[in-house]
Amino acid sequence: MVPPLAQEVASQIDGAVGAKAQIAALTPVATPDATDATTVITLANANKAKINSIIAALKA
Repeated sequence: MVPPLAQEVASQIDGAVGAKAQIAALTPVATPDATDATTVITLANANKAKINSIIAALKA
């Protein structure tokens, strides 16, 4: 059983996320796992871009 307060907080979060199209449109990082130095750089750049898009969506 979910406590009533936790259920209320969860519904408010769901409502806030649903109300912001920018947050709802976020997608997972699609870059494959790194296996060598070159792919580490690629993955780090993809993660940086994704983090920046999350920050931008939260600020919107």
